[in-house]
Parts: sequence; structure tokens; C-alpha cells
Amino acid sequence: MKDGTVKLSEFVFHRSGAPIVDFRDPWTEACKEAAVPGKLFHDLRRTAVRNMVRAGVGQAVAMTISGHRTASMFQRYNVTSSSDQREALDKTAAHLAAQPPVPQNQPTISSVAILQAPSGNADRTRTVHSLQPSEHRAEAANS
Repeated sequence: MKDGTVKLSEFVFHRSGAPIVDFRDPWTEACKEAAVPGKLFHDLRRTAVRNMVRAGVGQAVAMTISGHRTASMFQRYNVTSSSDQREALDKTAAHLAAQPPVPQNQPTISSVAILQAPSGNADRTRTVHSLQPSEHRAEAANS
């Protein structure tokens, strides 16, 4: 304000507290001046979501900040990249490499599958065997 007071607004884009309904032209001009022509406003929203998730902000809190009402829409903005995938694989390989060795010829149980018995009978379980941790380490080292 001219007298030096500061007025707060509930709107991100406003003029003296009144909402700016259409900001396409000023946005386009601002992007040109910032040397990022063609940048979409929603690119910033996507970046903000990615940054919050990678900073460890909880999804519920990030959703209130970004304005997403459903988890499915929030996840559409939380785009993963090839570097995210590489980091996940590196963490998995490090985890497997840190596992204690298992004696040879001793299978390890990696998961238990719950199967629905025919005609609604009680559930049955079946164990599924996987590679031993030492075999995981060998595979991880060779990749």
C-alpha cells in the first residue's frame, strides 16, 4: 500500500487483495522475461509436489499445500524419474548386500501368498521360495 502497510490476501495471484481471474498474458510475459518461454503454471505445481515428497513432507500435509483433494490426483503430480528409479534400485542392492549369508542349499522364504480356497472354504497359505540373499548380492554386483 502507499502508506507502507502490508495487506495479506488469501489468493496467490491478486491485485490489492482481489483475485486475478485470468493471468495467462502476464504469465506468458513473465516466462519470456525469465528466459523460460512456454513454461506452464502447473509445471510449478508438479515441481512443488516432487520437492515436498523428496524432502520428506507427509502426503497429507503436502496435499493440503498443493490443493489436491484425492491421493490419486496427488500421485499424478508426484512423477518419478529415471534417477528416482536408479536410487531405488541402488538402495535395494545395498540392503541385499548387507544381509548375512545364508548357508548353501537352504531356501529362504521371500513371501507368503494367501489363496482363497474353492467354494468359500477357509484360506490356505503357500510359501514362495526365492533366491538366497547371497544370490541376490551376486546378481546386484553383476548388474
